Amino acid sequence: MKRVYSAELEAGMVVARTVMGSDGRHFINENTELTVNLIKKLQELGIPSVFVKDYLTDMEADDIVSNKVLATVSSTLKHSLNTFCNGKGLEMTSLRKMVNLLIDEVILNRNTLIQKEEIHSHDDYLLFHPINVSIYAIMTGLSLGYPEGNIVDLGLGTLLHDIGMIAIDRSIINNPGTLNPQEMDIIKQHPEAGFNILRSYHELSTTSAHIAYQHHERVDGSGYPRGLRDKEIVEYAKITAVVDTFDAVISDHPYRKAYSTIDGLTVLKGLRNTYFDPEIVDAFISNIALYPIGSLIRLNDGRIAVVTSANRFNMTRPIIEVMTDQYGNPLKTSTSIDLQQSSKIKISGRLNKQETADILHK
Repeated sequence: MKRVYSAELEAGMVVARTVMGSDGRHFINENTELTVNLIKKLQELGIPSVFVKDYLTDMEADDIVSNKVLATVSSTLKHSLNTFCNGKGLEMTSLRKMVNLLIDEVILNRNTLIQKEEIHSHDDYLLFHPINVSIYAIMTGLSLGYPEGNIVDLGLGTLLHDIGMIAIDRSIINNPGTLNPQEMDIIKQHPEAGFNILRSYHELSTTSAHIAYQHHERVDGSGYPRGLRDKEIVEYAKITAVVDTFDAVISDHPYRKAYSTIDGLTVLKGLRNTYFDPEIVDAFISNIALYPIGSLIRLNDGRIAVVTSANRFNMTRPIIEVMTDQYGNPLKTSTSIDLQQSSKIKISGRLNKQETADILHK
């Protein structure tokens, strides 16, 4: 499969991943053939991009959390946020149940790696971003060996980490340009606003409430709102800082297109030891596939292959399907190779966008 931006979609393309609306319901189901009218509706709804099937890289990675559970969690979270906005408070019991659902899914699919991005419209970012952040935080907590109670606290705190953003005008959040100093000052108020909301709920631990307060702090003291350093920041917030940044980088925004998962990984590595706790960065990236399913790679003998299965225990040795000979000529019959069992064959690198396009059009 490949990601195609809405402006570049064509009738006849087949949806590879279900597209969900802001209410968590399925808008376009997987395997649906796109029509001119469907493409127009996608563009009108502001859905920036869609995964479509590709004849060469038509391999689907396993879901960490199923679409069914994502739909349930997103609709429950949306209802709770609407209830809060109407002055009735957050439905903490329901939200805790949703976190337990996410934890069950992550544990059930523990060997599944992060290798694809969720696609949502700009208007959905404040709904789906905290769900993604919660999933990534749960995965990181498990990698760090957290007991179940801590995982629940971490998951619930991250699900509500941006609750302070709810009062900020959408025109600022969806601003396609650079924020002016006054707008940036308003954005920087959301951590404290979120903390003040969450600390009033006895169902949430004080440490979890501090996730909202401290998730923009950085270990080198360059963050906000208080410029805290390393040991002054609770570990839950350190985890959230890492996974919040990752999801923000690989998501579409009004002011820029999403980065790839691998580019997001590069960003985290570049900020290791400065913005982020290195142990936490390492724990999180142990859950990211170095070579995602469907990515095209070049082998040390010049052949081109596509990754068909990732290997959690040895990221550099996935299962591949060789597509060309050493001169780049397509093979009549592809060959499957488990690199874990083939020590002489090595990956020399991933193909860039132009190289991938050249192969796909041969």
